[in-house]
Amino acid sequence: MNRQPGYIDGRRTRVGNVPLWGSVPNVLIPGTMEAYGIFEDFAGIEDLAAAATLALPSGAWDFFIVVAAGVAQADVVGGAAIITTGALDEDAGQITLGSAASGGAFFPAAGKHLWFEARVRCGLLVAAATFNYWVGLVDPTAAAILPAGGGAFTFNNILGFCAQDTDVNWSTIGRNVAVEDLNPLGAGCVVDNAWHTYGFYINGVTNAAFYYDRVLQAAGAILTASIPITGLMPSIGVRTGDALNVADTIEADYIMCVQLR
Repeated sequence: MNRQPGYIDGRRTRVGNVPLWGSVPNVLIPGTMEAYGIFEDFAGIEDLAAAATLALPSGAWDFFIVVAAGVAQADVVGGAAIITTGALDEDAGQITLGSAASGGAFFPAAGKHLWFEARVRCGLLVAAATFNYWVGLVDPTAAAILPAGGGAFTFNNILGFCAQDTDVNWSTIGRNVAVEDLNPLGAGCVVDNAWHTYGFYINGVTNAAFYYDRVLQAAGAILTASIPITGLMPSIGVRTGDALNVADTIEADYIMCVQLR
């Protein structure tokens, strides 16, 4: 097998569109344990110029336009969803599995181990201060995930990766209601216009470990108090960061999330 650091092997197994525990980077959890989850490959979506619902194999994804944005099928091998902003400051868009203002299916709780992973390419990076990106799990409510002006997050109950304005490297963020923990990652986790894999593992409610390109990041762990304890759903988002009139993009090749029942 094509073995990789922290992984059982280099494959992903999907049966009835549900990933198995044998596909996630934790050798302590037997693959025979009962789990549920989603794997969205974005192999085909309709072009949408206005806020709408994406009907995909994994379920209904809510497309939320913060200011101006569109989502379409990217022209890449295997398919991908691409969100493109308008070209003005604070133009933004995001997609979240599950309709807005409803409950989440992935619920950090004692004994309910959870794994999230997404393969994503972020941005045109035409200018150093034009990007704000989000990849992770959120409480699915109709509100902008990424804050205006690259400032402090105000969106409650999130867990994932973010990059804002002049960030050279990615950061991990956990926010349990208003209790936030944000950790900048090192030089190996660069923000660039290339495909990378973003993942994290939650062992119940006490620890969240983050993986960048399937390598565990020691600097990324989130404090227990900042791990949300409400229902969450997979999400990605992009927001422009200044008034240079440059549109930005985020592309998702696949997003998977699996949790013990």
